[in-house]
Amino acid sequence: MTDTSFEDIQTKIQKCYAEQDYEGAYETATIFCDQFPEHRHVLYYLRSTMAARIGDYDLAISILGEMLNTGFWYGEVLLRGSPSYEALQGLPEFEGLVTLNRNLQELEQEQTLHLLTIREEGKCLDEEDPCPLLLGLHANASNAQASIDFWRAAASDGWLVAVPQSSQAMWKGAYLWDDRETSASEIQHHYHSMIEQYAVNQESTILAGHSMGGEIAAWMVLSGRLSTQGFIAFGPGGPFIDALENWAALIEPAAGTGVRGCIILGEEDDTVPKENIITFVEMLNQAEIPCQLEIVPQAGHEFVPEYEASLLRAIRFVNLGSA
Repeated sequence: MTDTSFEDIQTKIQKCYAEQDYEGAYETATIFCDQFPEHRHVLYYLRSTMAARIGDYDLAISILGEMLNTGFWYGEVLLRGSPSYEALQGLPEFEGLVTLNRNLQELEQEQTLHLLTIREEGKCLDEEDPCPLLLGLHANASNAQASIDFWRAAASDGWLVAVPQSSQAMWKGAYLWDDRETSASEIQHHYHSMIEQYAVNQESTILAGHSMGGEIAAWMVLSGRLSTQGFIAFGPGGPFIDALENWAALIEPAAGTGVRGCIILGEEDDTVPKENIITFVEMLNQAEIPCQLEIVPQAGHEFVPEYEASLLRAIRFVNLGSA
């Protein structure tokens, strides 16, 4: 048992679920809760949803309550959006838990900085010496603080770095970019906030992102939702990368606008569809939207120090449009 990884457990649970063996999925998640305390919130969620699938609604609600008692909360987007909880909607006990989770979420969000900034001391305050601006978007199921390492090298290179946090909560510490219109509105708001507070060279602005944040960055730049030099995406993933036809309506109007792109992909990153990413880069270049692909040896989906140099190379490539 000690040699079993959390990924192995997830795979086993997913197999049970696909086979509609909800009791088997529930039992597996229950058995391994103590072995993986750092993933207890995931396993409790899976236990609760599988209990609901079995039809034991009291158990499903009780498990959610246990997690809530530890101070951990689940986002309403999950509690309302999960198909497994469909039968629980409207039940007084479940609705009470939804309210308690929402209250904890709102309390945490009141105490959280929704926009982290990094800059060299004393820089980006003089209108006669403005800084270029990079906005870095975190991955899905992550947060601004957790993603800062991806963007820190840009600040050391003289850029004003802004790291927005989505308001779309999956659970405590895990935020999503799934609602594109909400995401675009929030990112635009943060952009305007930065140019009001700091001396920003608006002709040298880059929108960057990791994973789903990378897909959102590319989507916003190509759709013209934010006026930038272009985008940088680390291991981009999401529904548009999965279905490349989604980009067709965006690429044609973006051709000739001068925007540029760069995608950075870890050689060992198995979480995103590499072939689709390569095809996406080809689509952009064929439309005369310059896009560079860098594959980083021995790197995966999460941050590694080698990504710092990759970011700086990407900035040089994308910012050529302002030279």
